[in-house]
Amino acid sequence: MPEAVALEASCFGDGIYRGKGGWAAPRLKDAALSDDKLRETYFEIVTTMRTLYQKCKLVHGDLSEYNILYFEGHLYIIDVSQSVDLDHPSALDFLKEDCLHVNDFFEKRGIPVMTVTELFNFVVDQNIADEDVDDYLEKVQQKILENGDTAADDDEIAPTVLVQTLDYVKQCEADIVSMSMMQRPSVGYEPTADKLYDQPLLGFVRAKNEPTENQEAQPAQKTREEPLDLQTKCSLENKEEDESG
Repeated sequence: MPEAVALEASCFGDGIYRGKGGWAAPRLKDAALSDDKLRETYFEIVTTMRTLYQKCKLVHGDLSEYNILYFEGHLYIIDVSQSVDLDHPSALDFLKEDCLHVNDFFEKRGIPVMTVTELFNFVVDQNIADEDVDDYLEKVQQKILENGDTAADDDEIAPTVLVQTLDYVKQCEADIVSMSMMQRPSVGYEPTADKLYDQPLLGFVRAKNEPTENQEAQPAQKTREEPLDLQTKCSLENKEEDESG
């Protein structure tokens, strides 16, 4: 059974131990557990996922029943050395996959579980104090029992993460606009950042339509004279004869 004995630069040193009688502790997929014990272990593993995220600042990235050991009534996560830091660009995607795998294992064994979104939010929510985790999970468990089985929807998280990302990008762009305005010389009227942000590129349009200095310096080219038709030519000739006569 692995035991985390040190944490250095976000890497665990694993001390490998054997179960009783020299036999290795079974993986979760091979452990013979009752329904009541499975419910208990479900909430134990989601709490461990939260601890890994909140305390160790890591996401396992490949969490499933194959790398969770069951020993003396408790669960132990192995293969932690492959975990990623929270600043990894795919950390939240890996966490979502971990939530899907964990829910899928317990759901297939008939254990009611949280939705993927609820589990994901529980892991990443910094507003839940450590001393309130047990009460929070007790309420969640009561809600699950009242609602019955809930399907783990793997599409619920994507829109939430996308909206947060777009809002963050827009805020960054607005901050850049505000900083650029601070560096401009003050004038009688200064538009606000939001108005400037939403304006089209009018300066570019004007510059494109206005003639350049080189174009203004060049003399206007003579337009090519269109050839006259026969009737017009004869009328002009008669007019010239009358004037000369």
